Amino acid sequence: MGGSIDPRGGVQGQITSLGHEPHQYTIFYVQVDDVAAAIEQAVGLGGTALVGPIPIPIGTFAWIKDPGGNTIGLWKPA
Repeated sequence: MGGSIDPRGGVQGQITSLGHEPHQYTIFYVQVDDVAAAIEQAVGLGGTALVGPIPIPIGTFAWIKDPGGNTIGLWKPA
């Protein structure tokens, strides 16, 4: 995950290159207070945990899938 930190908060962007299908996709990120708790809540509501939580130098992220099959990113800044 690549991005920038803005002192006003929020997710500023992401650059991803998988090198395989899907070559083009969009993931929207939602800033949360607790990534692990947000995953647990999503799973309890019928979602699926896909990735994470993954700590990186600028914060922690995860991916979940909603019941409709959409991937959603979860983000907590460091």
